[in-house]
Amino acid sequence: MKIIIKNYFNTNQARIFTALILTGILSVASGLTLVKGATGTSANFSLETSNEVLKDNIKPNRLPRPVANAVLRDLARRQGIFTRQLQIIDYNQQTWRNGCLELPQADEFCTQALVSGWRIVVSNGKENWVYHTNNNGRSLRLASANTPSENLLDKLPTSVKNAVLQAASRRLQQPISQLTIIEVQQQTWRDSCLELANADEFCTQALVSGWRVVVGGVGQTLVYHTNQIGSALRLNQKANETTLGPVQIPASELPLPLDRDIVFRQISSGGFAGRTYETVLLKDGRLIRVRIGDANDSERSVHRVSVQQVQQFVRSLKRSQFSQFRNLSYPAPSGVADYITYTLTSQEGTVQYNDISQNNLPKNLQTAVQAWNQIVAIH
Repeated sequence: MKIIIKNYFNTNQARIFTALILTGILSVASGLTLVKGATGTSANFSLETSNEVLKDNIKPNRLPRPVANAVLRDLARRQGIFTRQLQIIDYNQQTWRNGCLELPQADEFCTQALVSGWRIVVSNGKENWVYHTNNNGRSLRLASANTPSENLLDKLPTSVKNAVLQAASRRLQQPISQLTIIEVQQQTWRDSCLELANADEFCTQALVSGWRVVVGGVGQTLVYHTNQIGSALRLNQKANETTLGPVQIPASELPLPLDRDIVFRQISSGGFAGRTYETVLLKDGRLIRVRIGDANDSERSVHRVSVQQVQQFVRSLKRSQFSQFRNLSYPAPSGVADYITYTLTSQEGTVQYNDISQNNLPKNLQTAVQAWNQIVAIH
């Protein structure tokens, strides 16, 4: 195993080694604390390298790292779990109407001052939690807990679902049968234009309850804002400008095929720390993680899952038709930095994506990523 790993990365070791040295020098000089993370479903800010950047590529403003870390630490403490088991799956800038971040406790006095901050959704793959924070994360409140991930999709009114799918079908020139609602979020829009006013358009400044709905088609994702019943609907053009379809991975950049004893492999590279990790799942249930370029093998870890869990994972890959994404890469939008690239390889092929574009992956691929993340989180 160790020989295979070293052979594969032999050609890149000099470059990686240099990058690691430079990263170390910069870290010492600036007093930075490198943040690490484990891969997640969907992505993003974890306290370990492979999960440290959000999965959402449709945000004009990135969530500050101190805010993300504060939320993850708070939830990990509440739930008694590791931060690497959590993932930020969505976030939005907000202006809260009081000092309690619109979440007052019983008999609590809240200053009536506007507070700039963030609404953040955290997931462990099975449940979601919603946080309200201020701008720097020093003030935060848990808005809701233990909300099953699928609940919001179940609550989406049929009228909204139909309106969004019909609008997406017309725009993409694709039948509704090829479209999937990827993400649903309840929103209170600040004006009658659903916060998507056209140039010189007058919008009444009234709060409008509604939905933010992400629709996935073949090679593209659309984001819609709607009112509560779907009678008012607008396309978020700015969000869609950053959406990219898949491209073919050049044969020269494909990793080596898996050894027959290996079921699955993940290679994560990039991010703030610029490190590369390889995690492999063997048929006997061993889960081995190493850092490439670690001469002392000091970060090597070996965990074990049951053979039944391995077989379950293999079945989930087949159900999600992982092989249909063979040799495809879902790239990050141009101009973004500090993202992590994940290269996933099964016995049937390789697919590549990054945490910035993770929210826009096809539904089946997201399902496969989630199944893998659950295997990694077992230990």
